[in-house]
Amino acid sequence: MILHLPPMPTDAEPVIVPGLLTGLGITRRAVDRDFQASLDSGLTESFEDYCTRISAKEAS
Repeated sequence: MILHLPPMPTDAEPVIVPGLLTGLGITRRAVDRDFQASLDSGLTESFEDYCTRISAKEAS
């Protein structure tokens, strides 16, 4: 799929895609304190833990 977008003016502000700077490790992701507390208490599974658990289940 090729998008045919109009050219940007040379004096336009750069467009930053949401999450791009965090994904590149330039800025830190904001952490919800309540969510972090539920992770610390073991009440919620992190995305990384979920992926590890699913991968282990598929491997067996």
